[in-house]
Amino acid sequence: MKKLNNITAGLVCLALSAGVMAQGVTDDEVVLGTSTALSGPAALWGVAASRAAQIRFDMANEDGGVHGRQIRVVLEDHQYQVPIHVKAMNKLMNLDKVFATFNVLGTPMNLATAETQFANNVPMLFPMTTAKSVQEPEHDLKLTFGSSYYNQIRFAVGNFLATGRTSACVMYQDTAYGAEVLEAVTDEVAEHSGVSLVSSFAHKPTDTEFVGAMVGFKGAGCDLIVFGTIIRDTITGYATARKLGITADVVVTQAGFDTMVAAYPGGITEGLYAASVGDAVYCDSAPASAKAFCDAYKAKHGSDPGISGQLGYTAADLLVAGLENAGADLTVNSLMDGLEAINNHLDTFGRIGWSYSANDHKGTQVVVLSQVQGGKWVSLGQVTF
Repeated sequence: MKKLNNITAGLVCLALSAGVMAQGVTDDEVVLGTSTALSGPAALWGVAASRAAQIRFDMANEDGGVHGRQIRVVLEDHQYQVPIHVKAMNKLMNLDKVFATFNVLGTPMNLATAETQFANNVPMLFPMTTAKSVQEPEHDLKLTFGSSYYNQIRFAVGNFLATGRTSACVMYQDTAYGAEVLEAVTDEVAEHSGVSLVSSFAHKPTDTEFVGAMVGFKGAGCDLIVFGTIIRDTITGYATARKLGITADVVVTQAGFDTMVAAYPGGITEGLYAASVGDAVYCDSAPASAKAFCDAYKAKHGSDPGISGQLGYTAADLLVAGLENAGADLTVNSLMDGLEAINNHLDTFGRIGWSYSANDHKGTQVVVLSQVQGGKWVSLGQVTF
């Protein structure tokens, strides 16, 4: 980790020399914070990821904790609304005094509070977004979680354009997340002759119907549609397109990639494509390393964890590894050093070897293209950026 500079670093060093523990750390506990969507349009992601992460922390706690410390999580529901998230983060940092945050859901939410968080010397770990605008620029106190939405869409669109598609349409959230998807499509289209972006439609995160957008896309005659949407809007938008007789290929980012999307009743998402940070793993065919997690999740919540749960569990697993590497003398610096020491840490689902370093806080840059076939995601190929 690069050295913390200026007055903040000096104050931290003085506190440590005086024997004062870091915020959120005692001899027997470390307190973490999560601001996520437990209700609202992104709840499918937030609930599963939070439940899965807690299972990993419970496993660590049952084994005696990490260096004798139990892991406690303070969970806040931001409902996928930035103002509520800002209040939640202020509570986590100033009232709950969390040591670090992790699994904070949403691009606009993470962007809204990042600078305040860093100013308070609270690490931002594995936010539940892969937006380039969150990943960059890198920061000493920030570790992110896989290939950006921008790279995901560049790879997917490039593949479709190389096989004869000539006209693209984009439906995207009117947030930083959606803007990144639109930027990726625009940049990729510009590199192909005879190809054009013929229509785009921005929608609010709270919108629930997309007939107008799909009617416009049908009239524009696009043969490729890109979604910068989350799970609920991906299902609704795709179903609307097919109901209107649109036969164009449709691709979404990691934000719309979950097993429940593929398995939605009636087969209405059949044929949908997604570009993501990894393959979809199903508990009934998962490697033995994932069995304990899959069994624990299903026993407690009555369902499989889905991809959002898998990523939430992986984030918690990486955080536990970082805490172990940090040693018994837990400080912000030792935690970040411990996380940067993670090298080819294979996730529980046998998909990705996660690696970090002082010069790389992004973890992995793999993009996988998948398609819904028979109610399940099937991997079609991948690339590393």
